[in-house]
Amino acid sequence: MGEYNVKGLLSNATVTVGHFGSGKTNISVNLAELCSFNSDTYLIDYDNVNPYFRAKDAEEYLKHYGVFVISSDFANTNVDIPSVSPLVFSALNAAKNGAKIIFDVGGDMTGAVSLGYLHKKLEEQRPDVLYVFNAYRPITDTPEKAFEILKEIENSCNFGVTALINNSNIGAETTASDIEETDGYAQRLSELSGIPLLFTSYMTDNAPHVKGDVLKIKNRTKILF
Repeated sequence: MGEYNVKGLLSNATVTVGHFGSGKTNISVNLAELCSFNSDTYLIDYDNVNPYFRAKDAEEYLKHYGVFVISSDFANTNVDIPSVSPLVFSALNAAKNGAKIIFDVGGDMTGAVSLGYLHKKLEEQRPDVLYVFNAYRPITDTPEKAFEILKEIENSCNFGVTALINNSNIGAETTASDIEETDGYAQRLSELSGIPLLFTSYMTDNAPHVKGDVLKIKNRTKILF
């Protein structure tokens, strides 16, 4: 077990996807903060599904790290044919010159469809596509259910997931033991999908003892419980 280093993100473009309630947005914000220490970083709020947990909510905080936060034109809307902010294309061009861009994409297949508007441009970057999962959410309480959603997301966004992130937690009451109990789940999901586990995240005082790397994160989104 080691501490995950964001330099392990091979592409200059990273896309985070995952089921509703997986903690994907918080992971995106934390990754943006960490990437900013090594390069210019853009966090793109590309979530047209969940109006409550938004990457844009962390904009003021991320300014201290020089992270540029971009919100898509269809954020907080229900329009059928959304447009894409020109700033998103500017960020993609910056990635060609070494900047890091992180897309926080809306939960499940509905949100993943929005990536279709950027597919050609984004494909040029050969992005890291990270599937964030939480074993304690009802919709993904088994690895098999999480795998089904993973495949639905891949089919919707036309990108293959390249790595998994175990963000299993039960809110503020989470202990290291709670996370350790999901280690077998994570390994099973990796076996089902043939996709490696990138890291296990934790916000507890003590790091959990699990296979693979771990990453200490901070809660940068709204707290419900």
